[in-house]
Amino acid sequence: MHQKKLNHKVVRLVKLISHSGLCSRREAEKLINSGKVFLNGKPFKEYIIKPKLINKISVEGKKLKIQKTRVWIFHKTIGLLCSNVNQYNKKTVFDALPSNFPRVVSVGRLDLNSEGLLILTTNPSLSSFLENPKNMINRKYIIKVFGIFNDEKKKKLEKGMTIDGINYQPLKISKIITKSNEYEFNVDLKEGKNREIRNICNYFSWNIVKLLRIGFGPYKLGKLNVGEVKKIKVIKND
Repeated sequence: MHQKKLNHKVVRLVKLISHSGLCSRREAEKLINSGKVFLNGKPFKEYIIKPKLINKISVEGKKLKIQKTRVWIFHKTIGLLCSNVNQYNKKTVFDALPSNFPRVVSVGRLDLNSEGLLILTTNPSLSSFLENPKNMINRKYIIKVFGIFNDEKKKKLEKGMTIDGINYQPLKISKIITKSNEYEFNVDLKEGKNREIRNICNYFSWNIVKLLRIGFGPYKLGKLNVGEVKKIKVIKND
């Protein structure tokens, strides 16, 4: 299949099918390649399409329905996987949602032992935008660690670090609360690299007592109860 150069007059069909709630992007590619996507009743095997032709697309005999962008915030609890695939017999965040919940994707994963704000949306493009490090979307966490926290380590965090060949951008540290060798503080970061906070804590020999995400771009956890999911308005990021 030919890959045409993308311009503002065409849209990505894979995203379109995924956004409809029918399947994932990877599954959408398989549908296109296997000839199960049709334009005016004929197999259509291109990845891009002109907007005026969208209403003539069908998938496996059914007309493609485009969902409106909807967003929910979910207070993830410890012990849930952020995955559509059930691994290691662990419950996923999607298992915890109501049975009639629409097909959604999560924005920015939280690992098994992390908790707090998880954004869910029907729009994979919104998810991709918020997750992309190039867009510098702020993530805010409350972290509680057991270990030694001092000005020297704080300065390293705020300057930026390299750990095992991986560069981490400067973090903003605030609201430090000290109790014996236990420290609680807020962290703001914009990259969101895989296990970034845990890798940094491990570097400083800190044992993590709590890792709670309370903000992601314009979306806030607020007073949402643990395990609660709430539909909210789509917010434009500043």
